[in-house]
Amino acid sequence: MAAPRTTVWELEPHTRAKHDILRRYLRAWIPILTQEGGFPNILYIDGFAGPGRYAGGEDGSPIIAVKSALEHKARIKSNILFLFVEKEKDRAAVLRKCLTELPIPRNFQIEIAADKKFAEAFEELKQFFLAKTRKLPPTFAFIDPFGWTGAPFDIVRFILSQSNCEIFVTFMYEEINRFLSHSDQPENFDQFFGTSEWRKGISLAPRNSRDRFLHDIYLRQLKKAADAKYVRSFRMQNESNITDYYLFYASNNLLGLKRMKEAMWRVDESGEFTFSDATDPNQLVLFSKDPRYDLLEKELRDHFHRRKVSVSEIEEFVLTATPFRETHYKRVLKTLENSEPPALQVIKAPEGRKRGTFPSPSIMLRFS
Repeated sequence: MAAPRTTVWELEPHTRAKHDILRRYLRAWIPILTQEGGFPNILYIDGFAGPGRYAGGEDGSPIIAVKSALEHKARIKSNILFLFVEKEKDRAAVLRKCLTELPIPRNFQIEIAADKKFAEAFEELKQFFLAKTRKLPPTFAFIDPFGWTGAPFDIVRFILSQSNCEIFVTFMYEEINRFLSHSDQPENFDQFFGTSEWRKGISLAPRNSRDRFLHDIYLRQLKKAADAKYVRSFRMQNESNITDYYLFYASNNLLGLKRMKEAMWRVDESGEFTFSDATDPNQLVLFSKDPRYDLLEKELRDHFHRRKVSVSEIEEFVLTATPFRETHYKRVLKTLENSEPPALQVIKAPEGRKRGTFPSPSIMLRFS
């Protein structure tokens, strides 16, 4: 999608799905930190906020974020700082008007950085917190540019270096691919990727080769340069089955990964796009109401063949190394145990356990 020239614009199907993921995730992330974690302060950053409203009246990402906190069933007592960065003054004005229509409680602080680029606004915020507390509060940063400029990898790396902080980045592959060999862009791409390795992709002619190459560089940067423990990528394809963009989620919190994957799997498919996990090209799985349990079964049997493992080990493997959710593997285990002959042996099952159920994470299993 090219950057719009108008103050507000139409909501595209891909963006609707992306916002649905964001909404579902924030509804889980906010109570995890404010109630379960008990953090007194949390920070939400929208680096490319937009006007807050689309031409059809739909909520933009800043309004989605605030409403996710307002509509939580239990009153949130922690302080939440929302930083919305919008360089265009006319869009920032519309966003400000949208926010005045919401009942903002006293513990919600909203800052709109108008007429500023994301990097500039973030640097000011960073210096404020470093001077005050020497670190960022628990943070979720939504970095959603129309292209690649203005979203330097140094910011991503810094956010992920802070405890309880995570990022959700839109990687605009179609735009990046179009300008990859443009003579005035090398410095911008160096900043975006945090490395010059992307330059090797210029010589890759087949579309799929360049697609995967650039995707893998950013994925590797998140894991190695930014030291993110958990990284997932999700591919949005257009009606021609061509990659439009990727969504990258990075965190050091396993519960955060669990909730993000839940949000992904709960997004309804509109029929106008293909939405799939793209982290591992050998595990490509489309998000749908009917998971490919046969693929998950193969993953489990291949990985744990003849091994003695606990249910908790299986759950962590499914969460961190496959596209599937933790709710999916129990159905596979049940099928394997009930097959004839059984393809799964339960070692020292707890007394009273019903066959095909796995109530304790410490239950030991062996795949045959």
